[in-house]
Amino acid sequence: MKKRLLSTLLVAVLAGAMLAGCGKSESESGGSSSTSEEQGSSEGGSSDEKKEVIKIGIRADMVNQLESVRAKIEGLGYTVEESVFDDSVQPDVALAEGSLDMNWYQHGPYLESYNAENGTDLVMIEPKTFYPLFAMYSDKWDSVDKLPDGATIGLCNDATNQARGLNMLQSQGLIELDEAVEVPTMYDVKENPHNFEFIEAEMSVLPQSLGDADAICLAAGHMVNAGLSAEGYLCQSDDNDVYAVGFAVRSEDKDAKWAKEIAEAVQCDELAEYFKTEKAGTQIPCWE
Repeated sequence: MKKRLLSTLLVAVLAGAMLAGCGKSESESGGSSSTSEEQGSSEGGSSDEKKEVIKIGIRADMVNQLESVRAKIEGLGYTVEESVFDDSVQPDVALAEGSLDMNWYQHGPYLESYNAENGTDLVMIEPKTFYPLFAMYSDKWDSVDKLPDGATIGLCNDATNQARGLNMLQSQGLIELDEAVEVPTMYDVKENPHNFEFIEAEMSVLPQSLGDADAICLAAGHMVNAGLSAEGYLCQSDDNDVYAVGFAVRSEDKDAKWAKEIAEAVQCDELAEYFKTEKAGTQIPCWE
């Protein structure tokens, strides 16, 4: 009798343990599924996901630009939350880490360089917004054709903008560059039929050379920053589409409806007027 009772109790204990184990396993399985969903959500989810708040990163010098189109973006049903940065690196860091949905301050070559150096996969979406005017200025001559032999030409001392200046001179038929060099410097001028003399300076101080040089090549915004007019340039760069500024997103959002809607919405009269007045025409709308 005692043995039979002991056996019955033992079976009951084992059965209870097995049921408890099954219940725990299902709970763990359900928790795992929930965690997976949460991870999917934290990684941005589908590009078609409905978004109500758009977190946009900008540089400090673009605060007014964003404000000029805020009503256009929010008119689509989105709420804009901006994050303002003092440099050109941190907005990409924040975007790659997921604390931003998009940023708006850089051109394609810069973004490509950032991706290559940091192993990121950020993408600039279409349509792009504007390009910074890059041109040749002179207070001695009123056309490229009048530049004399032996003229002194001022170039930027950073690699990207010096190459832009030289390529602009080449597109005008004034010099010929070494085709084997992807980012040419003034030492890569293969043919210089007019015997131009090249000098270089940091772009923000290059306008100070205007009185000494026959012409200078730089982004027009720095003319305005120096208190000079950005109008009356001798010629402008023909690679503006390459250096156009647009919205950057993570690769999984490159086809997102919300991203494209915003990129299209900012191509508006309000932004064109902002470029004309506050930027003194140094930023050219891509849609005009």
